[in-house]
Amino acid sequence: MTRPTPTDDEVQLAMNLVLREAQETGRRATITAVERRLDVKHATFYRNFPHLITWFQEQVDAQRNVAKPEHDAERPKPQEDVITDLRRENTTLRRTLTIYAEALRQLTLDYQEVRSQVQDSAHVADLAAHRSRRH
Repeated sequence: MTRPTPTDDEVQLAMNLVLREAQETGRRATITAVERRLDVKHATFYRNFPHLITWFQEQVDAQRNVAKPEHDAERPKPQEDVITDLRRENTTLRRTLTIYAEALRQLTLDYQEVRSQVQDSAHVADLAAHRSRRH
């Protein structure tokens, strides 16, 4: 069953939402984001809405031109602030790594325990242990 093609108003609304989200997040607005929001295939979108695509691209260009002066006026962070941010991020990443290492250790222990239980219940002989007993 094919989905109904969205109306021009629905497409316009989705485009406005994508433009606003891009402006708020500082990311680039794309036609692909609009297509995903509407759940419409790329070819279908270009075939049915070329006039809106042109309008959208004009809006993206205008948004990009407006955003440039603001970005140029922004001063880079002082080096001390950058170093402080990097140290904070490093500390956070080290804590996360410690948590993941502990989780991995616990999963390894759990795996070994479950494996031995399965082998015992299936009456599977451990060949490595059997070989060491023979020598």
